[in-house]
Amino acid sequence: MSKALLLLLFFLSGTVSYVWSQQYAFRIQFTDKQNTTFSPDQPTEYLSVRAVSRRAKYNTAIDSTDLPVVKKYTDSVCLIAGGILHNQSRWLNSCVILVTDTLQISRIRDLPFVHSVKQVAFYPSGLHAVARVEDNTGRTFNAGRPASFDEHFYGAAWQQIHLCNGAYLHEQGYMGADMQIAVIDVGFDETDHHPAFDSLRSSGRLVDTWNFIHATPDVFHGGSHGSQVLSCMAGYWPEIHVGTAPLADYALYATDDLYSEQAIEEDNLAAALERADSLGVDLINISLSYNTFDDSTSSYTYNDLDGRSTISARAANAAVKKGIVVVVSAGNEGANSWKHILTPGDADSVLTVGAVDNSGIPAASSGEGPNASGKLKPDVMGMGALASVISTGGSIIKSSGTSFAAPVIAGLVACLMEMRPEKNPMEIMSMVQQSAHLFNNPDYKNGYGIPDFRKIAESVSISPAQNKEEIQIQLYPNPAQNQIFIRYEGASRAYHTIRIYDCYGRVKMEDNGQYPMKKINIASLPQGIYFLKIEGDGNALVKSFIKQ
Repeated sequence: MSKALLLLLFFLSGTVSYVWSQQYAFRIQFTDKQNTTFSPDQPTEYLSVRAVSRRAKYNTAIDSTDLPVVKKYTDSVCLIAGGILHNQSRWLNSCVILVTDTLQISRIRDLPFVHSVKQVAFYPSGLHAVARVEDNTGRTFNAGRPASFDEHFYGAAWQQIHLCNGAYLHEQGYMGADMQIAVIDVGFDETDHHPAFDSLRSSGRLVDTWNFIHATPDVFHGGSHGSQVLSCMAGYWPEIHVGTAPLADYALYATDDLYSEQAIEEDNLAAALERADSLGVDLINISLSYNTFDDSTSSYTYNDLDGRSTISARAANAAVKKGIVVVVSAGNEGANSWKHILTPGDADSVLTVGAVDNSGIPAASSGEGPNASGKLKPDVMGMGALASVISTGGSIIKSSGTSFAAPVIAGLVACLMEMRPEKNPMEIMSMVQQSAHLFNNPDYKNGYGIPDFRKIAESVSISPAQNKEEIQIQLYPNPAQNQIFIRYEGASRAYHTIRIYDCYGRVKMEDNGQYPMKKINIASLPQGIYFLKIEGDGNALVKSFIKQ
C-alpha cells in the first residue's frame, strides 16, 4: 500500500517511542515438522475447541499445516544466531527472528532443517518495546434491539448499510451475536476507551488482542486506521453511528507498521491469521494491501499477484481452507499507474471488496481486476467513498478507501453466517456474489457489483427468525463413557440427522433424532474429543463432547 495515501486517510492521535538498538528481521522457512511434539490426534493442544468444532462443521481435516512449528527448530535458530523470535507460521512452516548483526544469520543457513532464509525488514531503532496503555474510562450503551432499524437508529452510518439492504438482516434478528470476527490492521487508537466501543468492552466481546509488530497485547496505539475500520462493524453509538455487526465478538490484531513498508508485515499478517484460526473465529477482515516495499527487491510485480503466490495470499487462502470467511479490501491504486488490486486482495479464495459512493458509482481509486491469473476481482463492492467512520477524539468523520468498504460488507457477511450457520465459506461467498446487482454482467472494476442482503435473506424458503431458535439441545453426560443423551428443547417434532465426527472431520456415527430425547451408544468410540452435529428444519448445531 502507499504510505503517502495512508497518511492522507489516517488521523493519527499519538506516537510511540522505542529505544532498542538496530535489528534485522529474517524469515526462516523450515523443511519439515518431523520432530514435532504435537499430533493431529490431540488438536486441542494447539487449537481451541471452537476452532476444532468449526473444522468438524465443514468436514475440514486437521493436517500437518495445523501443527505448530517445531520448537526445537525455532529454539535452535534463535540460539545459534543470537536472535529473538518475533513470530511464526504453522501454515507456512516458518518463523521470523530478529538479530542485531546480519553476520549472525550466516550460521543457520546450512542447518539441515532450514529450507531458506530471507531478510524481510530492518529497524534502525529495534522492535518489541512496550507501548503505553491508557485507562478504560468509557460509559456503557445498551446493545439491545432498537424500536426501528432506520436512518434515525444508524445515524451517519445509514447510507453505507442501506446501500446493500443490510438493515434487513438486523430486522430479522441477525446482528452478529455469537460470531467471532478478527480485524487485522495497523493500530486501534482509542478503542480501549472510546464511547462507541463501550458495549464491546463492557459485555466482554473484545476477546483477544495482539500487536504482531511489537509483540505486546497493546493494539490501542500506532494509528487510528484500525479503529475506523472496526467502527464500520463494531461501532454501537445509537443515533450517531452503528456498525454492520454490532453484537459480534472481536479479536484485534495489529500487523502493519504505519511508519515503514517492509516485507515482514506479510509475515505478521500470516501469524495473525493463524492466531485468529486458533481462536476459532468465523470471519476475518483485512483492510491492508501490498505491492511495493521500502526494499524494492521485496516488491511485487503485477504478475506476482496471481492469487496464490504472495505470502499474504497464501496465508489468506489457507485461512479459508480452515473454514474461515476472509474479506479483503481491493486497495486504492485504481487511479494511478499500478491500477490493479493489491495482495492479499488477489487471493483466490477471499471475498475482495472494492469501493463505491452512496449512489453505487465506483470510486476512481478502487483497485481493478483481474488478478494475474485472470480471476475476476474484486468480487463485490461496498460503500467506501465518503464512508462514515469513528475517528479519534470522539468525532464521526467521512473517509474514503476500500479499507472501509470491506468491513461494511464483512459485518453483514457475519450476520449472514449467523443466519445460515450450515453454509461453508465458499457457499457464503457465492450467496453474496449471486445477490449482487451485476452478477449476470460483471466487470473488472465492479466485480459482481453491490450485494443485496435482503435478497439473500428472502431467497431462503424458511423463516430465518424462527429457525434460529428451533434446534436447542442439551448433551449429557460430558465427559461420557458408554452413552450420551440428547434432550431437545423447543425443537420441532420432525426428525433430525445426527452425525458424530472425530477431530479429523471424519464421520464416525450417524443416526436420526426426534423430540424429546435421544440416547446414543458410544461404547465403540475410542477415547478422545468428538463433535456432534444435528441438522434439520434448515438449521444446524454443533456440540463437542469428550469420550473417556
